[in-house]
Amino acid sequence: MAQLEWFFDVICPQAHLAASRVESLARETGHDLVLRPVSLAHLYEAQGLPLQPEADWAENKRHRHDHDVLRQAELAGLRLRGDLHRPVRESEAAQRLLAGTSPTQRSGVMHALFNAAWERGKALDDTGLLRRIAEEHGLASALIDADASASALAANTDEALSRGVFGVPTVAFGEQLWWGADRLDFVARAMGGSAATAPRQPDGHRRRLEVFHDFSSPFSYLACTQVARLAQEHDAELVWRPMLLGALFKSIGTPMMPIRAMSENRQAWGLRDMQQWATHWNVPFRFTSHFPLNTVLALRVSAVAPDLIQPLYRAAWADNRNLSEQETVAAIVREAGMDPEDLFARATAEETKALIKTNTQQAEALGACGAPTLVVDGRLVFWGQDRLDMVARALDGWVPAVDGGADDR
Repeated sequence: MAQLEWFFDVICPQAHLAASRVESLARETGHDLVLRPVSLAHLYEAQGLPLQPEADWAENKRHRHDHDVLRQAELAGLRLRGDLHRPVRESEAAQRLLAGTSPTQRSGVMHALFNAAWERGKALDDTGLLRRIAEEHGLASALIDADASASALAANTDEALSRGVFGVPTVAFGEQLWWGADRLDFVARAMGGSAATAPRQPDGHRRRLEVFHDFSSPFSYLACTQVARLAQEHDAELVWRPMLLGALFKSIGTPMMPIRAMSENRQAWGLRDMQQWATHWNVPFRFTSHFPLNTVLALRVSAVAPDLIQPLYRAAWADNRNLSEQETVAAIVREAGMDPEDLFARATAEETKALIKTNTQQAEALGACGAPTLVVDGRLVFWGQDRLDMVARALDGWVPAVDGGADDR
């Protein structure tokens, strides 16, 4: 039976959100769980990444990221305290303590450190705090600085890198890897366990779901295979907002091709993750060989003929057709029984061009940092096709505390 391995660093708030469920999954499925503390700082350094990657993010991306983490915490029944962007080296001594602790005691020490850092907002480089935690668990405080602890931490980190780990938390099950607190349903299915479910609690109000998207994004494709179903299930008005993703990136200061700015390990994981989502949604997917795509014409066409949105997405991300070519777009129009000449005339009219520009500007004003960006009632903004579960809750009336909702925890 394959072991369930969990690579983590207590400096990461998402690791705190995932810890208890990872342990529950192992118990539920009868697998041995191996807790592998690693040095996030060394993971970054070994991949040539800055120690604080978020320092280079656009303001919109930092804002969206922080909201997302706090929303995840709320759904997990947790409240995070302290700065979400702590220096990654702050946890080095804590991680040495964990690496030097015996496997039978590691879980208790790990949870004590998570609690101190994220429930009480304590600094993880507080030597007095670390000594107290060690002593409370019957451990010698000398473990914190022991050469054996440092060696064990380095060995875990090097092994993680060799297996394709690029960040934390990461679950390994056999040859498979999942990164993040938000991929544990995939882990559960792979292990024969059950995905987390929550009963629907609709409040009876009809809401509007706006989808800011661009055919250039595989994540937009994956989301847009599901949003019509989502809107129908929740009796929501669906509004398509085609936007120029490249123009948004340029305006907010994001790399024009974010995936190519990632480390090799993360790029490899990202491609696997896209395929897993496609399998999850039961839709075809093939990363286009024509990347990056120039989708200006396709976006304009979709603005005047929304019925072409799905055929255009399928052409790009299932059939590997090149949407950068006018001839390809014209062929897709003809296949849908429409006249390309008439449609192109309307698509290239000044009012259509202005609409795409306005959508892009509106997305930026709402805090968008990528595609898809999904907006409920013009207020609640969600980034990414992997947040459709949150969108569904919002369509039923959930307003996260970070967005001004009631916090009764």
